[in-house]
Amino acid sequence: MVEMTEQRSLDIRELKQQLTTAKEQRMDLVIKLGELTHVQLRNNDANLSILNDLSNEIIHRDVIIYQTQNAISKLSANQLHCTNCQHSIEESAKFCGNCGTLNANFKDFNGVQVICNTCEQLIEEQHMYCPCCGVKQEGK
Repeated sequence: MVEMTEQRSLDIRELKQQLTTAKEQRMDLVIKLGELTHVQLRNNDANLSILNDLSNEIIHRDVIIYQTQNAISKLSANQLHCTNCQHSIEESAKFCGNCGTLNANFKDFNGVQVICNTCEQLIEEQHMYCPCCGVKQEGK
């Protein structure tokens, strides 16, 4: 059991490092996109294909960040505690088995999921905005 906990901690650390790297790469891309947009606007030379390519790279980093955060959440699931009594609970439990408080991290896996129009990640149907890329979903 101890080895599994140590391995989970190691995996979480590696994922957090990957997350940090992806966030730094995303920020570099956003800055580059802003600088290119600024230069093109100043020179009246708008080249949308270059801007679209950079935008697509940013969306790709958003997907990596989103998937990595989900992986960290899944690995951390066994380390959840009730917000009321601090009793250990699992992510799949809707309520704390010790005091009955609603589990803030509960996810209903029976909910309908749809594919985001922009980043193509599975998201819950009721979301107005994609939790991965932040784009408003059509018709909402």
